[in-house]
Amino acid sequence: MEQQRLHALLVELDRELKSAGALDARSRELVDQVLTDVRQLNVPTDKSEHQSVETRLRELVLRFESDHPRLSGAVSQVADALGKMGI
Repeated sequence: MEQQRLHALLVELDRELKSAGALDARSRELVDQVLTDVRQLNVPTDKSEHQSVETRLRELVLRFESDHPRLSGAVSQVADALGKMGI
């Protein structure tokens, strides 16, 4: 069930990214890296790797809060879903 929820949130995040328009280079880099990381996560193996993903997600939430609040919310939901999965 959690995998389905995560997939739905990633679809929503992708939709928000497309509607957000242009992002600065650092934000785009973070988004790309986080999406790659999240798609590769299956089961908790290396706790430091998962903390790194969480750190990048939280950084994105903070970066997008003022300029892209809907995008910030979508990223936050992904982070929360990963947390509930133990990732």
